[in-house]
Amino acid sequence: MGVNMSLLTILVGIWLLLALSFIGLMIYRGVIGRNEETELMVDQAEHRFASEQQQISARIERLSGPIRYIGIAAIVLLVVIIAVWIYTGLQNS
Repeated sequence: MGVNMSLLTILVGIWLLLALSFIGLMIYRGVIGRNEETELMVDQAEHRFASEQQQISARIERLSGPIRYIGIAAIVLLVVIIAVWIYTGLQNS
């Protein structure tokens, strides 16, 4: 039981780190995307606004991959934690 509980504790700690990373990245993406416009109509004098919007879109796009993979890893690890918890409970009954 001690080995399984320490394993469960380690898994929960890793899951907590993944979940906090996921939440932090989502908040960061929201802060970055707050200034993004879906459509931007500019003339030549306001060309710098278009380049700013392209930079914001590029930063958001770069965050999409890590957010996706960390979210998937957190879900998979949560399923593993539940399986270990059930297995430990069945072994003790």
